[in-house]
Amino acid sequence: MVAGITDEEWDKLSPENFETHSLLRAVDAVDELRADLSDGEYATPPQLRTDLLKLHQLAMAVINEGSRSQVASLFELASDLDEQVSHMMTNLEEVQATLSQLTALYPDSLCYGGLDGDE
Repeated sequence: MVAGITDEEWDKLSPENFETHSLLRAVDAVDELRADLSDGEYATPPQLRTDLLKLHQLAMAVINEGSRSQVASLFELASDLDEQVSHMMTNLEEVQATLSQLTALYPDSLCYGGLDGDE
């Protein structure tokens, strides 16, 4: 199935408008998160990493190789991942807000090595 996009839309899908290598940098960012988040069972990488690599493959085919037939798949996966990451960010923002609330209560005495009478 060939995606029905206009020539103008097609022209926007070029290496000048999107560097597919940036998706590999996103994979690197996920790899950095893996230090804080556990990998899947048997140390398999998170699905997000796998999906970003698939998105990179699709972007290479569409943007760098001119494969119009994969445009729909590219944007479907990109939209799905955007939604997933947005959900993750919402959850992380909630965690961060909670941590900020707690650290706002950080006792001054801890900054100054404790007060007299501390055990």
